[in-house]
Amino acid sequence: MGISKRLLGDMSSLGHHATGNSGWQAPEQLLHGRQTRAMDMFSLGCVLFFCMTGGKHPFGDRLERDINIVKSQMDIFLVEHIPEAVDLISRLLNTDPDLRPKSLEVLQHPLFWSSETRLSFLRDTSDRVEMEDREAGSDILKALENIAPIALGGKWNEKMEPVFINDIGRYRRYKFDSVRDLLRVLRNKLNHYRELSKEIQELVGPVPEGFDDYFTSRFPRLLIEVYKVVCVFCREEECFQKYFKTDF
Repeated sequence: MGISKRLLGDMSSLGHHATGNSGWQAPEQLLHGRQTRAMDMFSLGCVLFFCMTGGKHPFGDRLERDINIVKSQMDIFLVEHIPEAVDLISRLLNTDPDLRPKSLEVLQHPLFWSSETRLSFLRDTSDRVEMEDREAGSDILKALENIAPIALGGKWNEKMEPVFINDIGRYRRYKFDSVRDLLRVLRNKLNHYRELSKEIQELVGPVPEGFDDYFTSRFPRLLIEVYKVVCVFCREEECFQKYFKTDF
């Protein structure tokens, strides 16, 4: 990393003699293949993991890193408790440079979202899927419910306090294995937070940080799994443009 430099405007780190420190280079660079800016994204994945783990490397000890990079043998177990980090780092370290995210995508990734943005995104997604007819075979609704085993980890009512479940049950019936129904609960409680009883407000915590922590602690993979579905089906829609900007 001693050769790092700041790039201004449309400058590129690529040249006739692109180099890099051992253990931080993309596989195509080690194998002398086609070199593009995607190499920098691979290096960024290594650096991001290094920073988040206090100095660990996704491809192991110093002497074995280059071999592991070429063989695509990585271990990102140390960030598994942060699903958004797993998603971003694994994409940055993809052996196929064409599948790595661009720098703008990295900046907009949910890993870097505030609690307010996280809640806003889930609320907007809930509003969006409420328009879908379950009986009409909606593709986005099918995709959303297909992530339920991963995003929910079982029936979501079992991860919430009885007082909370009793409260939401006063207004309507929910399917406890449905991602859409959980998003609906989140949206409704968020939209009507001031109308909640003091007991429920203290339970879910203040908006946005406490409220976000309440749902994230119970469903840590909900946000990133929903995000991946929205990326496929809705990223071009106007209501989601703020999460997928094409420029700054």
